Order: sequence, then structure tokens, then C-alpha cells
Amino acid sequence: MTLATFLQLEREARHAITPETFRFVVVNETRRLIHYDQAVLWKKDSAGKARIEAVSGVAEHSGEAPYIHWLESTIAARLRLDSAGRAHVITHVDISPAELSDWNEWIGGTVLWVPLLTSRGEIHGGLWLVRTAGGWQAGEQALLERLGDAYAHAWQALERQAGRPVFRNGGKPGLQRYRAAIPVLLALLLLLPIRQSALAPAEIIPVDPVIVTAPLEGVISAIHVQPNSAVRKGDLLFSLDDTTLRNKYEVALKAAEVARAEYLRAAQKAFKDEASKSELSMLRAQVSLREAEASYTGELLEKVDVHATRDGIAIFTAVNDWLGKPVIVGEKVITLADPAQTEIQLWLPVDDAISLETGAEVKLFLNTDPTRPLSGTLRQTSYEPQITAAGNLAFQLKARLDAAGAAPRVGLKGTGKIYGKRVLLISYLLRRPISALRRFTGF
Repeated sequence: MTLATFLQLEREARHAITPETFRFVVVNETRRLIHYDQAVLWKKDSAGKARIEAVSGVAEHSGEAPYIHWLESTIAARLRLDSAGRAHVITHVDISPAELSDWNEWIGGTVLWVPLLTSRGEIHGGLWLVRTAGGWQAGEQALLERLGDAYAHAWQALERQAGRPVFRNGGKPGLQRYRAAIPVLLALLLLLPIRQSALAPAEIIPVDPVIVTAPLEGVISAIHVQPNSAVRKGDLLFSLDDTTLRNKYEVALKAAEVARAEYLRAAQKAFKDEASKSELSMLRAQVSLREAEASYTGELLEKVDVHATRDGIAIFTAVNDWLGKPVIVGEKVITLADPAQTEIQLWLPVDDAISLETGAEVKLFLNTDPTRPLSGTLRQTSYEPQITAAGNLAFQLKARLDAAGAAPRVGLKGTGKIYGKRVLLISYLLRRPISALRRFTGF
């Protein structure tokens, strides 16, 4: 039974067609022949260090795990010993006192060191077999040493097969002639004209929207419409708190009444008192001033209620974001837009900027439906780049949507693709590297 299992394992290792299959056979299937608690397959690199290839019981292992780091350093230390080239048992006695605590934590038993040697007797890798209970018998050690020789041969054959070149001297007749044609084909391919294109974040925005701003400084007390709701011309949109203005208006009216009363009293006295005539002009001016103050305050009071100046939809954030918020004169509160008149706004990063002309083709891939792009035509490009909301420097582009179907909803986002002139493939591929080189060197 043991011999049959040995031959089966050897056959599976030699017939493994991928490195993953080979590693699985070595660390997992070997348990059919010899019992162990854990098997680790490691490989020696050119610097003499160990790299963990596979661990039994797990599909993939993390190279950043503390246990893997400890294994690699411990195996690398064992590689510097004279006994590294032959199979032997490692116990806690063979571990330095500084590493004994780690040994007890990670191993807690004995390890069978099985090197996998090349045909020249050099260490190619090895097996690290852990057994927490009981020791290793001499027969088991000899059996695994023999199996390790088969594993080493299969491993090297698999690596040679993976690194075999496509064109060999013993290949089919005529293949050598195509090798010389490859550079020519690549050169011709680089001279093919292709159409320049660039990707940019995009959004559906309204055409010629009306910006509704705060008419005076104050605090928003009420929003009378909901976001994205339809409004008619003259509908009440929002109101500012009028407590302060109403009080000022009442005070101004009273002051105007007092000024008029004083003027009338002085006018009546002027029939008998010549001195009172000199005060009439000043009191008349006071009446005019108080009436003007009352009229101005009344006009401001009429502006606390803001109405729509056109039909459309009201675009703004949530109602609760504005209630109780102080605003200044001219601050944007609501945007009124015609839902049937929309266009595409793109922010083309400076690093991706290409030569664009008005009328260039634009495609928009919406996040809500990326399989059906919208077509458009570039109508406007900004002369200078601007800082976007994301903090990037980009050019603002606007594209007119082609008249096909219903207009997309305002606010939809996606990725826009802008097409430019045709250039050579080599110019298209080297555009960004050359630009980066110029910024780095200053030429």
C-alpha cells in the first residue's frame, strides 16, 4: 500500500501541468503517504533567501503574515548550515534561545527538513514538515527523502517547460522567417493612424438655467417646494425670516407719523410765530426722510418671499439643508431649469487634454445605463483650466446632446469620451510619457 501511494504521488507530481497543481500535490497530497500536521513548500532565491511557495490546508497565503515572515527568516538561517543539503529532524534543541519562544508559538513539536536538490546537488527548495506529537521514524525520513528527489525533478522540469521560448532552433520549418518580420510589422503598426480620445467625468446639466438667489441678507425660514419638483412662473419658492424687517418697518412707519405730526404743529404755529416758519423746511425734510426709510423697509419686506420667474423644475439639495441657514445677498439657493433642455458638462483633466475643436464627437456613458451611451457634439471649451470640486485641475467642456429620444434627467453622472483628430499610433502612445518627461526635465 505504501509503495502504491509513493508511485501515485510521484506520477501526479511529474504530470502536473501548472505550478499551482504541483504545489497542491506536494503540500496536501503527501499526507496520504506520511502523516504530518502542516507542510510548507519553500524555494531558495538567487540571494540565498527562502520564499514560501505553498502552505498545506490553505488555498493562498499572505506574504505579510507574521508566521510567513518567521518561516522565511528561520529557513534562511537553516540554509547557512552545513546540514541544509540533507534531510534531518529539527527540534527545539536546535533553535537558538532568542528564537525559542517563537518556535514554541508557531511549531510546538518537531520539523522534518527535506531539501529538494537539483541534478548538480544544489538546493532548489525544500519541504518543511511539522508534526506536533511524536517524532519522525528513520523509515519515514528515508521515504520522504526519496520522494523529495522525485518532487525536485518534477519541479525543475515544470519550470523549464514554463520558460521554454516560442521559437526554437528545432521548431517547425519557416517559423524562423517570421521572427525577422515581427519588428517590421510592429513598425507598420505604430504608423497606423488612429483617432485621439480622452475620458473625463461628465454630468447632465440644464441649458440656460435661471439661478434664484437670496434677494437680501437673512435666514431662510421656509422652503415651499421639494427638490426636483415642477414649478410654474409666480410660484412661491422660499421665504426669509421677516421678524427683524417687519419690526424695522413698523418703527419706520411710526417715525414717519411723528415727523408729519411735528411738521403740522410747526405749520400751524407759523401763522402766529415767525420763528416757527424757519423750522418748516427742516421738518419737511425730516418727513421726507422718514417716509423714504419706511418705503425702503417696506420694499425689503416684500422681497422676503421669493417667487419663480419661469416654468421648470427646482434643483437644490434637501429642504432641511436650507431651513434656518443664514444667507447673504446674491447667494445661490435654487436653480430653475427646463427638463427638456439639457446638455453634457465634462471636466477634462489637464494631463489628458487633447486638441479639440467645436463640433467634436462626444459620447456619455451614464452610470445608470453604461451599455447605451448618449451621443453629443462639443459646443464649448474653457480657455483656462479650473479647480474642480474634487480638487483637480481640469478644462470645462460642454456638449450639445443629439436630438434622439427623451432628454436625460438633470444631475445624472457618468464618464464622457471625447474624440479628437487622427494621429499616428506611436504619437498617441508616447504623448503622455513625453509630456511627463518635459515637466521633469524642463525642455
